[in-house]
Amino acid sequence: MAALAASGCSSPVDSTVKLQDTATKRLGDLINKEMLARHIPGLTACLISRSDVLWQQSFGFADLDAQTPMSADHVQNIASISKTFVTVAAMQQVQAGKLNLDDDVNEYLPYSIRNPHHPDVPVTPRMLMHHTSALRDGPVYANYYRCGDPSMSLGEWIKDYFSIDGRFYSADENFHAWQPGERYDYCNTSFGLLGHLVEQVSGQSLPDYCEERLFAPLGMSNTAWMVAAVDDRPTTTPYTWVEQQTARGPSWGGVPLGVIAADGPTLMQPLEDGYVANCLYNHPNYPDGFLRTSLNDLRLWAGLWLGDGSADGLQILQPETTQQMFTGRRLSESYDGRQGLTWHRDSELDGEFAWGHDGSDPGVSTSLKLIRERGLAAIVMTNTNGVSPSDFANEILREALQAI
Repeated sequence: MAALAASGCSSPVDSTVKLQDTATKRLGDLINKEMLARHIPGLTACLISRSDVLWQQSFGFADLDAQTPMSADHVQNIASISKTFVTVAAMQQVQAGKLNLDDDVNEYLPYSIRNPHHPDVPVTPRMLMHHTSALRDGPVYANYYRCGDPSMSLGEWIKDYFSIDGRFYSADENFHAWQPGERYDYCNTSFGLLGHLVEQVSGQSLPDYCEERLFAPLGMSNTAWMVAAVDDRPTTTPYTWVEQQTARGPSWGGVPLGVIAADGPTLMQPLEDGYVANCLYNHPNYPDGFLRTSLNDLRLWAGLWLGDGSADGLQILQPETTQQMFTGRRLSESYDGRQGLTWHRDSELDGEFAWGHDGSDPGVSTSLKLIRERGLAAIVMTNTNGVSPSDFANEILREALQAI
């Protein structure tokens, strides 16, 4: 990458610049080596600036049995990066004056959601985005992964999970003992609630809203919340690596998911060693991590957040709203990370701060990292889990930073 003029402060990358051959070889060698060591069947990744692709490459296989090479057009579940989409949908409703980040969520619901340990303390949309709501992923959350799309609506799931008369309600398993707003604890079910708030105030289902307000305007034609909506696209097979009959992560609600099969998650059942294919699955709490997209589509999304929330004259979020999402609070005195509205800022990466989000679910691991001041983003998508994709994203960004 050609050197940029030194100005004493961070500058956006020249969009005409590409990674040099030596840098792309280093990245390729590293990725191939680590894919073998970490048991990764397929990986696709890119480095982008605000207006250009600086590097992009795919490795391994989207499907091992068919020996189908991985590509940037293959569609897969991107796990928790999905949360950034429902957050933007919610912030559009904040801009429209239909949702307030510090209101009690009950102002937008026909029933009450309260932490039974602190019934007088409201839960707010801001708490949902900050992971401070004191809502909790209970064991029932882990048990509701299913092949295909959910048989119940998002609204039904949320009411049954959080409402005191709901069939999945548990005061101890679905809620923390501490007060809402008091501390940080990563929560998936809170984003199901956030997605349902978008439905309540917009009058549309979340899939319809996102298609109309996000995916179609951005040209993200290979992106959808439901499996059925992308079943005619090339898709990756999500693989779980099994060793000594034990599936490699993840665990939600304290329950190891194992492999998602026809009857749901295998949980702690012994499995045959090697790569085991998951079905194409979904969950009634889908806003937290079940969006399906391709690397080429996700590049369009990442590019929005390297600037002011606009692309090609299309303003998805106003600049001040975009800045609000990337204004963070410190999580603890011992760690310099910051929690924004869903987005998280890491500690320093070669003198720069990277915002981003990772994702992990059976058969998928993903990472999207932004160095906004430099106008750089790295995306990594793999079709297995438990492999720390952020390691690869960090190396991609380091190659860019070292070349500037």
